[in-house]
Amino acid sequence: MVVWIDDPVSSLDSNHIFFVFSLIENMLAGPIKLRDGSKAFRYKQLFISTHNLDFLKYLRRITPPSKTDIEYFLVEGTNEKSLLLKMPDYLKKYITEFNYLFHQIYKCATVSDPQTEHACFYNFANNLRKFLEAFLYYKYPIDLNVEEKITAFFGGDKVSAEISKRLENELSHLHELFDRSMRPIEIPEIPKLARYVLDKIKANDGEQYAALLKSIEVESTN
Repeated sequence: MVVWIDDPVSSLDSNHIFFVFSLIENMLAGPIKLRDGSKAFRYKQLFISTHNLDFLKYLRRITPPSKTDIEYFLVEGTNEKSLLLKMPDYLKKYITEFNYLFHQIYKCATVSDPQTEHACFYNFANNLRKFLEAFLYYKYPIDLNVEEKITAFFGGDKVSAEISKRLENELSHLHELFDRSMRPIEIPEIPKLARYVLDKIKANDGEQYAALLKSIEVESTN
């Protein structure tokens, strides 16, 4: 029997996400004990797709027939087709959104042809917002609002801080001004801001920047 489960958690909260994982593990994925004492599985192949990184973290605990019988892939869209790619090790090993978001910002900062990586540009505003929220929370665990933390992070550079806030507030919150979703994304300023964010992390904490690069399998250069 071949089973495909397509994103069973949708927008559920963390408690329900764990419940769905437990249900799949106990009712389907986990082995059953036969009368002779041996173990068998209910399926020949099991495919589970998700866009939820918390759920992906739990899926690493699913009991496979053997360690060599489990694989992780990414579905990546391009202009004309979708590609099935091997999941990067940092997603398989760490399963943290922080590493993923850093990688997306890094891709926007270093891509040579924006047409080949349009997905990371389209999602850049949301990715940058979520990355900065996590990064600045731990960097400034004090009573500052988001704008004050962004200004502090950029070292008082008002131009770059304004670009950052514009991308965050205008392009990542379409429910307030929906017509912005019908306008073209201004691609040229995205790589500039992405590079600026990376340069600031490197300048303020070179050790953390090197560790972030290592987590996405990029060799650090001085």
